[in-house]
Amino acid sequence: METVSERNVFDFILQSFQVVSLVIAGALLVVGSPYGSQTSYNGRLAINGRTAWILMELVSPAMLICAYFASATSGPVEHAQPSLLSARNALVALWLAHYTYRAVIYPLRQTSRKRMHVGIMLSAVVFNSVNGYLNGRWLSMFAPVEHQQHVATYAALHQLRVCFGLVLFVVGMGGNIYHDNILTTLRRKSTKHSYDVPHGGLFAVVSCPHFFCEIVEWLGFAVLSGSPAAWTFLLNVMCNLLPRAFFIHKWYHVTFAHSYPQNRKAVIPYLL
Repeated sequence: METVSERNVFDFILQSFQVVSLVIAGALLVVGSPYGSQTSYNGRLAINGRTAWILMELVSPAMLICAYFASATSGPVEHAQPSLLSARNALVALWLAHYTYRAVIYPLRQTSRKRMHVGIMLSAVVFNSVNGYLNGRWLSMFAPVEHQQHVATYAALHQLRVCFGLVLFVVGMGGNIYHDNILTTLRRKSTKHSYDVPHGGLFAVVSCPHFFCEIVEWLGFAVLSGSPAAWTFLLNVMCNLLPRAFFIHKWYHVTFAHSYPQNRKAVIPYLL
């Protein structure tokens, strides 16, 4: 009987994750994205929104680190022993930089968060667990050997890819933080911490520029790594954020019917 290798399991999870992403996108287009401004649920299964956010987002970097440093079950042994200044370690550092902001700084800076259904939090925990495993394990076990090279050597060999990917990642993450700050400041200025029409930056042309910038950020990461796990994550990010952006865009138009700019698109400037 043929032994099932970890690579077989990895590929199965990766392909299943891709299919699930598309199914989730279809479901979200029908039912919406029930958290934040898009929900008013406050029943027995609702938990503190800030605590839920921190817990579900911290799962991703934790799982990536566990998968990255776990002992090899198949493949070359050296793939489980990353060097300090390797290209793949640099990619892990970018991942951790994103989640330091997303899981810790972002929720702690917010004035308040609506309570979240525990089911939403648990579904995010599952998603982040799978995503962290896929990206961490690909970098440690299944990435080409060149990812073990010194980051400077890797960059010299892939100048265009590294420059393009790094610019996308940095600009995307910076834009994400910038537009999150606009929303946070807007909530702080409100005496009741209520919602209002945001202005500034890409809010001039789209309702959800923070989503657009996060998509750009993970596009940059996928370009940098060349990882099928990273490209799958980008697909999943788009399948989650695009439907949510459409509902938020519609919510803005309904909530601020007479004052909301009619020229704004939902998430992609001038297109969508």
